[in-house]
Amino acid sequence: MSEWNSRSVRVVLLHNFLSPTRIPLFEALAERFDLDVWILGDIRSVRAWPADAPGARARIRTLPHYTIPLGSRYNVVLINYTLRRELARLKPDAIICCGWDTPAAFLAARFARRTGTPFIVWSGSTPAETTFVRRVTKPWVRTLVCGAGAWVAYGSRAKEYLVSLGANTDKTFLAHNTVELADFANACAASDGVALRARLGIATKYVVLYCGNLLDLKGVGDLIEAFSKLGESDITLVLVGSGKHETKYRARAKELGISGRVVFAGFAQPGDMSAYYALGDTLIVPSRKEVWGLVINEALACGVPVIATDACGATPDLIRDGENGFVVPARNPDALAGAIDAYFAHPERHRAMRDAARASIAPFTIERAADAFVDAVRCAMGNRA
Repeated sequence: MSEWNSRSVRVVLLHNFLSPTRIPLFEALAERFDLDVWILGDIRSVRAWPADAPGARARIRTLPHYTIPLGSRYNVVLINYTLRRELARLKPDAIICCGWDTPAAFLAARFARRTGTPFIVWSGSTPAETTFVRRVTKPWVRTLVCGAGAWVAYGSRAKEYLVSLGANTDKTFLAHNTVELADFANACAASDGVALRARLGIATKYVVLYCGNLLDLKGVGDLIEAFSKLGESDITLVLVGSGKHETKYRARAKELGISGRVVFAGFAQPGDMSAYYALGDTLIVPSRKEVWGLVINEALACGVPVIATDACGATPDLIRDGENGFVVPARNPDALAGAIDAYFAHPERHRAMRDAARASIAPFTIERAADAFVDAVRCAMGNRA
């Protein structure tokens, strides 16, 4: 077999929106392939993030599109009306498609089938994200998945779901969803947690963090209920984020008599998150439904133990119960309160758990994830070693 050089392979990667945390992966993939990243929609329609990445070391552009809202800013359909023409013009050697929640995924799969272009499905979906739309579209999703030549999964739970839809387990590669760990660790070490503590008016000894949208789906209400069960503790809950349910959560915290120890810090850009990790003693991820949860990667990289629910896609891969954090059942404020209480009942263990957090996330690098994509493309092209 002749030597296979991934750098000469022209790959198109389709991704729904441009998240700042995705750029390091795209750059790593651009070092391995002749890569074009095509973004299907404008992130500003769903998040307060930049729409482009002018300094990125990768060819990234947003395709022309229409956005059709489906009841909320987080639920939209993207129509990329030039996609087939663009693929025909470029004639890629392989197509990587992230997920199947856009018409573009099915258009790209159809193009790949008609032209014989290797098609790779990249997914983080798990059985936990049950919705009416998923139930209705499952037959089409199964067809799309079965038509791929290889698959890339965010983690072990996502791999299991891909296999349940028809993916070949031997051709499904784990590219664990992650961030640039060193960037977060270094920024956290350089952050002034004392100054942020003063700015937020925190007087307690300990700080519990939540970082994400303020929505019921994220379990924020469960977290507030759990926090109220701790009684008069020397802990402040800092909620970093914004969302349509913020007013309701503020009212509930006041009703429970804990508003003096709950800080609504507002939205923070990804580049500002390390300061909050420097402040926090533990991160809580109380999600009722979560494809992955990159804040878990970020916190562990900063040496912050994590208490997460079993509804998070990342939990089986990243959380070692009792070592670098705790796992609790979703929708269970009592269990969540118990885990928080257990963590703060043994402050002598905090240093060891912080060390364990850093050590446990170290293998989950961007470079290793990018290498898994190379394996998947090689496999789909029939050149697997």
